[in-house]
Amino acid sequence: GRLTLLLYSASKFAPRRRLNPGSTLEMRLAALCLAALAVAAALSAQPATGTKPAAGTKAKRVLVPIADGTEEIEVVTVVDVLRRAGAEVVLASVEEEDRVVCSRGVKIEADCNIKAVTGRQGGKEGWDLIAIPGGMPGAERIRDSVRLHPALEKHWRAMRPLAMICATPAVLGEPKGFLEGVAATSHPAFIDEIGGSLEETQPYTEGRVVWDANIITSRGPGTALEWSLCCVEAIFGRAKALEVAGPMVTQPATLPPKRPFEWRLEEEVSSRVDRALEKYAT
Repeated sequence: GRLTLLLYSASKFAPRRRLNPGSTLEMRLAALCLAALAVAAALSAQPATGTKPAAGTKAKRVLVPIADGTEEIEVVTVVDVLRRAGAEVVLASVEEEDRVVCSRGVKIEADCNIKAVTGRQGGKEGWDLIAIPGGMPGAERIRDSVRLHPALEKHWRAMRPLAMICATPAVLGEPKGFLEGVAATSHPAFIDEIGGSLEETQPYTEGRVVWDANIITSRGPGTALEWSLCCVEAIFGRAKALEVAGPMVTQPATLPPKRPFEWRLEEEVSSRVDRALEKYAT
């Protein structure tokens, strides 16, 4: 364990000087203890690599509302990535039951009901970020939640980060006025419902993730990972987003040349047999 590591490190890094025959056992033990203390101090000075915040530091609080018909890839991805970053993520159901059935039949058990985190009691602290997954009819059911709406309105007026993806920017963000004057994107099927207000000053964009002011929007399940990392940057900073993205082996912005047997969606990969036939055909 940690004690074994300290003792091993202490013995390894203790001063390598020849002791006189008259040196006492107490002197040797004292030197070993001093070295162990030095190693312990060095280890405690290292930055934490876990997801727990440092002592005395309040964790970033994130609300992720879900409903029957929510897109499962989007909700699981954003919860996972934000928890990797160290956020305290609360998954709240807007349905009567805490368990929801997502758009493809996947069942997800929420941490609590929306009643527990909104209103006079649950909504006192507020949120550092609210991230709303898409999917239909999940986006509509979240939009129509009477209990959630005041929390969304308060959060948006406070200019705190509000993230939406897939159908949600068009189905929820646009009619509630959250997209007024900001650039936004959504699922391609909902393009025509973005930017319908006369007060819009920024166009709809086909960017995979769009971050303007406090609004973060994205397009669908295929962009959920990038959207989630953008959420991490919004509340923790870019360094934390890069730290989380590294071990996840996210796709680089510029792909290297394609390697033999490598599969890519946009490029057809010939099989070993096909390549052998091509070789002998020539």
